[in-house]
Amino acid sequence: MKIQKRDMARTIAFVGPLPPPAGGVALANMRFQRLLSENNNNLNIIQLNTSRGLKNADLYRRKGLANFFHFFKNIIDFIIFIFSNKIHICNLFVVPNISFLREAFFIIILKLSQKKIFIHLHSKTKDDYFLKGCRLKIFTTIVSMGDIVYVLSEKHHKPFFLKYISPKKIIVLENFIDLREFDNKIENKKPEMLYVGRLSEKKGFFDLVKAISVLHKQFPDLRINVLGEFENEDFKHRILGEIERQKIQCFKFYGTVLGVKKLRFFKESSIFLFPSHFENSPIVLKEAIASKLAIIASDIAENRQILDDFGCKIYFKVKDHNHLSKKIKNLLEDKIKLKDMMYQASKAKIFDYLDAKKALNLSFKKVLFDEN
Repeated sequence: MKIQKRDMARTIAFVGPLPPPAGGVALANMRFQRLLSENNNNLNIIQLNTSRGLKNADLYRRKGLANFFHFFKNIIDFIIFIFSNKIHICNLFVVPNISFLREAFFIIILKLSQKKIFIHLHSKTKDDYFLKGCRLKIFTTIVSMGDIVYVLSEKHHKPFFLKYISPKKIIVLENFIDLREFDNKIENKKPEMLYVGRLSEKKGFFDLVKAISVLHKQFPDLRINVLGEFENEDFKHRILGEIERQKIQCFKFYGTVLGVKKLRFFKESSIFLFPSHFENSPIVLKEAIASKLAIIASDIAENRQILDDFGCKIYFKVKDHNHLSKKIKNLLEDKIKLKDMMYQASKAKIFDYLDAKKALNLSFKKVLFDEN
């Protein structure tokens, strides 16, 4: 669908985090802005970054005074931003944790100022603070003020939120990638493993180190490239201390890696390691599939929602480093299975850039129809 010429001069504002840190919502924000700019060249895009801009993001440590001041700075910045710009549509990223108190304020202000609202709902279907009891009712009531509500999957998130939000507003917009960026030839891959993400206990990185401590002597040439930042200094010292005690040499730490360099790691690796204890809808698994990687992932519902339909994955019991080490060992010893898993990944059909473009066009069609 083409947006009519009279609509192309309109302004869409993106409100949400941008890297650093390179978290899932921040990367989704970047991707959606890119999608919009590439398909609607004359649409004016502006943004308000709600991130603190820290290299590390300790999401689970108790919030301190700095978080409190940042919260109110976001509120003040938002008010100035909204009333200093002629905004027609505001795209807002929403997560159902305690930060929703901020986003709820944003949504109410946008509604009172009669802006069109696209809500990017980055949510699980349970376990987050606003996903149970009366808090869920409050959450979905405020989210329903949006003109468009994006949810992360057709099979899992959409049925859950349809119980609370009008089907006319819900559009499935999965975390998406451009498959063309990740294309490679299996025969050119190196015998290396890849970990991408925050380095924290809840992301399973300590489990991975413990698993490798069992294997590294048996596989002295093993190499694991690690892309991501330690969540805090305490965890960094704990991990590096364990690696030194166990005399593990296979981990290569690169910090945050983006762009072409990140793509090169995906294209050249053979096995992707994803030991996380929790997720929402991890886009990095789609990047691994698109890169034709064999995937070893923790057996959690959010990973299964993405991987169950494909033959490129092996699950291990979450938080069980011994089970993880067995799965890694089996795959390293079975080259035929490894090659077959990479081949299965090459055949997988996942939600990509073109699917996201259709969702974007549908969003504008609904908004423009409502205006006419």
